[in-house]
Amino acid sequence: LLLLSLTLCANLLLAQEHRVAVQNPKESTVIISDFYDKLPIEGYAGNEIVITASGGEFGNPPERAKGLKAIYPGGTDNTGLGVSVEQSGNEIQIKCLAPITHHEGSYRIKVPESVALRIESGCERDNSVEIDNMKNEVEVNVCQGIRLRNVSGPVVLSSISGDIDVAFGQLSGSRAMSIAAISGEVDVILPAKAPVNLEMSNVSGNMYSDFEFNQDHQDLHRVGGNSISAKLNGGGADLKITNVSGNIYLRKG
Repeated sequence: LLLLSLTLCANLLLAQEHRVAVQNPKESTVIISDFYDKLPIEGYAGNEIVITASGGEFGNPPERAKGLKAIYPGGTDNTGLGVSVEQSGNEIQIKCLAPITHHEGSYRIKVPESVALRIESGCERDNSVEIDNMKNEVEVNVCQGIRLRNVSGPVVLSSISGDIDVAFGQLSGSRAMSIAAISGEVDVILPAKAPVNLEMSNVSGNMYSDFEFNQDHQDLHRVGGNSISAKLNGGGADLKITNVSGNIYLRKG
């Protein structure tokens, strides 16, 4: 227990923060790019972006680097965390500059829940994304897994090799939404009464749902063929779910 306590305290001491004020969260777009490994992102009722880095060399550079600052080919580190933050009008760009071999450290990001969020990362970064509690548009384009919880949409999600797991707390707005995977499972939870124009298709795999598709009700029953179109609860926002190699699960929330 003593060793565990000392380890936790050491990790807390090594954690470093950088904060960015957001003047008009509802009108702002936050673009997050080139992070590695798992990146947790949380929306909250505030007006600052909080970037937290822990482990690695954050705040603890090598002895020979004392008095010097790190140089990265991808941009200028203006946070002290191996991250560049640039603002232009209502757009805020957050880019990880740390090399892909820098796996000793980890990042967490908190953003105002009402900003629009865009996340992108190349496959070499092996980046998966976990997002909670967002009330505006979320767009994610990565090669690994995507997990969203308590989001309102609209969402545009794309993964090449990873599961996509989405739970809508509610569904707001009428903009078209898209969830697309190439290799992995897609699991989506919609509010039971959500009005949606639904399209689902896959090439290799099945589709399962506990919504009604003019069939006898079963718990998470299979819907026929490789594609289906339906109006849920009378129809509303367009939602397209596609998967090349893997199942699709559509559940009532």
